[in-house]
Amino acid sequence: MDLAEGLRTRKTFRGFTAEKVSKEIIQEILVDGHMAPSASNMQPWNFHVLTGTPLSKLCANIEDFHKNKKVTYNSAKDKKIPEKYMQRRKKLFRELKPVISALGDENRQFIESGSIRFYDAPAVIFITTDCDLPENKLMDIGMAAENIMLSAHARGLATCAIAYTLLYSEPIKASLNLNVDTETVLSIALGYPDNSFPINNFRSSREDLNNVISWQGF
Repeated sequence: MDLAEGLRTRKTFRGFTAEKVSKEIIQEILVDGHMAPSASNMQPWNFHVLTGTPLSKLCANIEDFHKNKKVTYNSAKDKKIPEKYMQRRKKLFRELKPVISALGDENRQFIESGSIRFYDAPAVIFITTDCDLPENKLMDIGMAAENIMLSAHARGLATCAIAYTLLYSEPIKASLNLNVDTETVLSIALGYPDNSFPINNFRSSREDLNNVISWQGF
């Protein structure tokens, strides 16, 4: 797979087989993640990988936390999201609805229940950073996350970037033994794709490129 093919064929998977991913393969994927560009080469990321019993325990702790402390995911971070972006989000869930309905689940319930167990992926990569770093360092971390997902794709693995789990930073921090100065930025479910799972055949659409690009001097 060349780079251009990888960029255009990578997608999100929400169903994984039980096959384990070796530490050696994950190490190679994280080498690629670590090669991401960052302002002034600050590399403002740390990677934490959970699998097996530690991951199972974390999923159980998150589920308990979820049942006992009902929290609401606020993707807008208390900001008003412009309407054109909300329309794109609504379009996604309209496209997803028939696929999820075939599973006997509603959109919100499927995303919520799947996220808190990382869609049963055999491994999860958590990306953390220092709380004292400026917010613009999140862009650097985003590039590292994309490198990780592309590297996994090139190796025949599937990924799902999950921000919903940030609601459960308390059990995650405890599981990863993070200090108070460290925050979790993103979790990435990682495993081999279950191609028999219907939702894995879904690919989200994209806004017409002409609506998001401008040209000058051509």
